[in-house]
Amino acid sequence: MFEYLKGILTEVMSDAAVLEVQGIGYKLYMANPYRLNGQKGQEVKIWVHQSFSQEAVRLYGFYTSEEKTLFLRLISVSGIGPKSAISILSLGDHAGFVQAIEAEDIKFLTKFPGVGKKTAQQIILDLKEKLGEFTGNLSDLPREEVIVTENPVVIELQAALASLGYSSREISRVVKQVDFTQVTDTAEAIRIALRFITSQ
Repeated sequence: MFEYLKGILTEVMSDAAVLEVQGIGYKLYMANPYRLNGQKGQEVKIWVHQSFSQEAVRLYGFYTSEEKTLFLRLISVSGIGPKSAISILSLGDHAGFVQAIEAEDIKFLTKFPGVGKKTAQQIILDLKEKLGEFTGNLSDLPREEVIVTENPVVIELQAALASLGYSSREISRVVKQVDFTQVTDTAEAIRIALRFITSQ
């Protein structure tokens, strides 16, 4: 129904952003909405997908049309719903994910939230050799260095550090070397991470 929305960014939450378009506030569930923090009050363009389920009608938002396309490919796979697809996108390593599919690397794929062995096999079966347009934008991290986690605080921390301009390599070093298991607040995790970075 919608291809994208352009409006004023009014709110950024842990899993969503609110975009006001002609007086209507649209809640858009997104991967790493913290990337938008610096644009509050500004006009932004967000690509969208409308999802219908028995529970609710939801809008999912994306930074680029390419990210939206990857999301649509993911939800076409049996066993991958919109929430799982967003969780995969939240890790940021889109190129590594695509590389793992092409290499049939089940072990790597099962590190992503919500992806078990059977789902990984189904992803490979359905998407291998169908994601060529994504392989050109390679991450600056080798796949084996990507930190995959289900800890929501760490996921949000990674997005926040990326929005502050830190490289994937710097973010990976923070997540590897700092223990965030007892940290329950993203703001506190960011403070800890910044102290670690400045001490290096």
